[in-house]
Amino acid sequence: MSLTTIKYIIKPDGNVEEEVQGVFGHDCRRITKSIENEVGELVSRDYLASFFVTDSNPTEAKIQNLEDEDWRGCCTSWECAV
Repeated sequence: MSLTTIKYIIKPDGNVEEEVQGVFGHDCRRITKSIENEVGELVSRDYLASFFVTDSNPTEAKIQNLEDEDWRGCCTSWECAV
């Protein structure tokens, strides 16, 4: 298991840059979603190369997404259905 790091840079104009390191694929969006919702409007999003790494076992990834969901009976992620 690798170390996950989230780096924030607050610019003089008030814009915030966020960089997630140590994760692959869409996990970065899952990790930062709640923080982004609280910070404010998203202006742009650039992806690192690690975002485009695909899982060799997509079923396992979908099961993990289900386990990570809020189990109130609804699924809110874009790829949660197995």
